[in-house]
Amino acid sequence: MKILITLALTALALFAGCGQDDVQAVREAAAVQDGDAKTADDALQAELVFCRRIGAKSGKRLEVGDSFKASDDERDRNIHAFADLRNLPPGVHQIHVVWLKPGGEELFRKYAEVSVAPADSARWRTQLVWKDGNNLHFSEPEEAVVGPAPELTVASRLNVAPDRKREPGTYAVKVYWNRELMLERNFHYVSGE
Repeated sequence: MKILITLALTALALFAGCGQDDVQAVREAAAVQDGDAKTADDALQAELVFCRRIGAKSGKRLEVGDSFKASDDERDRNIHAFADLRNLPPGVHQIHVVWLKPGGEELFRKYAEVSVAPADSARWRTQLVWKDGNNLHFSEPEEAVVGPAPELTVASRLNVAPDRKREPGTYAVKVYWNRELMLERNFHYVSGE
């Protein structure tokens, strides 16, 4: 009986995919300021990037940074956060993106499921499906990504249009992977005066 339980627990550990150690390695790499993080090429990797705009034709991130000035310009009504995830483990995973306002109070959160599976012998398919914790029937899938590596970008944004009256200060975004804090980064929103 003990052998059967041990085998079952070992199998669960092997199939669980990304565990606490993987998420801890991502947090440690993100904490390195100068890009000196040494991670294995096949290890889970993640980066959180903020920008003010996205190029309409190119899709390129414009005005990347961590300080954004209030503006009446229609093009500046959002601050975008992109969590770039690479070397994702196969399976279905949960991801939460949590926005915090100055003082640490939660503004809002977004929740999704990420499916990662081989598309064929040389490519991976990743699929992000947004969910709603209050409506179990809500499901908003994004277009699946098929490529040579299991990677995905999770995009979220904060509306800072003048009518929203966002207070200046330090905001934060936290990204949780399978309910473990993986990334956390601050940005500053300063008055336009």
